[in-house]
Amino acid sequence: MKKLSVRKITTGAILIAVSVVLGTTGFGFPPLPLPIKAGTIFHIPVIVAGILLGPEMGLITGFIFGIFAFQQYGGFFPWYVLIPGRPLIGLVAYYVFTGIKKLLQQFKALNSITRISLSACIAGVLGSLTNSSATLGLGILFRVLGGTYLENFQKLVIPSIPVIIGEFILAAIIVPAIVIPILPIIKNEK
Repeated sequence: MKKLSVRKITTGAILIAVSVVLGTTGFGFPPLPLPIKAGTIFHIPVIVAGILLGPEMGLITGFIFGIFAFQQYGGFFPWYVLIPGRPLIGLVAYYVFTGIKKLLQQFKALNSITRISLSACIAGVLGSLTNSSATLGLGILFRVLGGTYLENFQKLVIPSIPVIIGEFILAAIIVPAIVIPILPIIKNEK
């Protein structure tokens, strides 16, 4: 079993606390007049947890996101649409970040900050898209709005495209801004 440092435990606790605040206040789910009911900024701490603290903490914060999504929108959508995809966000973010960072190490012209920034940006985008594709995909699969798969796609996905784009742009900007200053502190601990 991996030994967790005080810094990692503290960072994890802070990200979980941010998640709980976003969930209990509703700030994590800005309401929208669409069939999906809301956008989200809740995916940001999940992506950051996956990148900074690994896949386990990414799964935990993602599960917290799913629980709050169900609490908020369980009257509109079933748990098997709202919860299962959310833990995958941190998992995807972790593996994309580490994979892209390793790939970019081949480019000696790129300094460490640039590699971290690009890796965090791409991980933020793909983590955000994991949230959107998993949740909307499950909504289509289980035909949550009734009718055919195509009707669910048209009712859920088509109106959500601007929201999906906004969420991944937000992740592409905010995730690197958080990861760049914190990652060296966590990584260089004794």
